[in-house]
Amino acid sequence: NRVGRMTIDKVLRKNRVLEAIVRTHVASAEPVGSKHIGRILGLSSATIRGVMFELEREGLLRQPYTSAGRVPTDLGYRKYVDSMTGFSDMTELNLSDEMRRFLRGKRLFEEIIQGTAEAISKITKYTAIALSPNNRLYFDGTYHMLEQPEFMELSTAREFLRILEEREELLELMSKDLERSTSIHIGRENAFEELRSCTIITSTYRVNDGIYGSIGVIGPMRMKYEEIVPTVETLAGMTREFLEEMLYEQG
Repeated sequence: NRVGRMTIDKVLRKNRVLEAIVRTHVASAEPVGSKHIGRILGLSSATIRGVMFELEREGLLRQPYTSAGRVPTDLGYRKYVDSMTGFSDMTELNLSDEMRRFLRGKRLFEEIIQGTAEAISKITKYTAIALSPNNRLYFDGTYHMLEQPEFMELSTAREFLRILEEREELLELMSKDLERSTSIHIGRENAFEELRSCTIITSTYRVNDGIYGSIGVIGPMRMKYEEIVPTVETLAGMTREFLEEMLYEQG
């Protein structure tokens, strides 16, 4: 019926507006205005403003300061991530070449995990984290996080660096996620206050069905999830392959 169709159309429009705002904000790091989204979607500014108001009322957008555009909240990013269908076309072959470059000559278990963290950081341009089967935590590319506009404030950067220094809290978080193949914690989904401006994406690797750990990234909530999620998953699979190859060679 007509009422049902109007409701569906309204929901689809809200989703399209949210997606356009997320993608625009990820690219620009600036609040997004109704005129810009109207041009993208071919709708009037007034229509977009109405939808933005509804999204803000639902807690999916916020206005950082008066007379500004809107930015997604952690709930907005969560809704976007849960509805994602398109992924990056970065080929597995390219990722494999990059990984091999960083792991060349490494023959010890912990060396491979450390090399993996370095590779992840260089490939994603975010701070990499890697949990070894010995429950040891590795980081690489902390400076990538400090280059992000969200972390230019000294207090925010200090809080982020503090939790990396303490390690136990991150180790606890990653250990809990080992039961799931891929975990995405956005903003307030992170248990620790210092990480509530961040997103943590991790993927578990299992070696010979027994030894396992995880790899991942810490970045701002404003990240290209459609690229980073499949990249982390692919690199976790490659970590498993490299470790199994090493164990086979050792006999």
